[in-house]
Amino acid sequence: MAEIREGIVLSSVPYGESRIILNLLTPDLGTIGLIATLSKKGKTGLKKAHFQNLQILEIQHAERNKGELKRLQEARILYPYQQLYFDPVLSCMALFLAEFLYKVLREEEGHPELYRFVRRALIQLDSAEAGLANFHLAFLMELSGHLGLRPQLELGPARYFDLLNSQLSIQPPDHPHFIEEDELLIWRELQAKGLENYEELSIKGSAIRRKALASLIDYYRLHLHDFGDLKSLAVLREVLA
Repeated sequence: MAEIREGIVLSSVPYGESRIILNLLTPDLGTIGLIATLSKKGKTGLKKAHFQNLQILEIQHAERNKGELKRLQEARILYPYQQLYFDPVLSCMALFLAEFLYKVLREEEGHPELYRFVRRALIQLDSAEAGLANFHLAFLMELSGHLGLRPQLELGPARYFDLLNSQLSIQPPDHPHFIEEDELLIWRELQAKGLENYEELSIKGSAIRRKALASLIDYYRLHLHDFGDLKSLAVLREVLA
C-alpha cells in the first residue's frame, strides 16, 4: 500500500549505478530511510535534483516494516529554493545544517513541531539577504529546545555554564566542559533573540563565532550518543572567516 507524506532530505548516498539511499525527516514518522531508482530518460521520473540536501519534498512510497528501507515511488519538490544551492555562503551553510540534522535526528518517531521548525528555518535561510554569519548559531540554539536539550540560562550570580550537567554554576566545574561568563552572555542572547531575529544578534568577529559554535557543538556531543565529527565544519569556518 502506497503512502504520501512530506519530507526533508537529510542525506543521500549513491547505491549502485542508478539507485540512491535517502534519509528524510518527516512530520509524522520522524526520520525514515528510503531507496529510490533514478530515471535516466526524459523529464519524468526520479532525478538527482529531487534529492539534494535539505530539499523539501512530497513523496509517495511503498510501506515496509519498521526499520526497513521504504521504496520511493514518486517525489515532487514542494519549495523550489531560489538561493540555497546557488549562493556559495548559503550552500555551505546548508551543507553544514544537513549534516548536523542528520547527526541529531535519528529516531523513527514523529515530531510535527520539530519538522515545522526545520522547514520554516530552511525557507527563512533561502530568502535571507544579508547578515547570515550568525544564522547557524541561532538555529542550533533553538533546535536544542525541540530536542529537549534547551539550556536553562536564568539570570543570576552564576558565571559559568556546565555543558556536561547542563546547569549554571558560580564556580568552574571540576571538568573541562563549561563556558565562562563572556560566552554565557552570547548563549543568553541567542535564546533571547531566537532564530526569527537572528539578524539583530550583536555577535561580531569570526573568532567569537567560532568559539560559540564549538561550545554549542560540544553541548550536543555531550548529550547525544554517537555524535561523531562534522565533515562540513571546516568548510563552514573557512567561508565565514
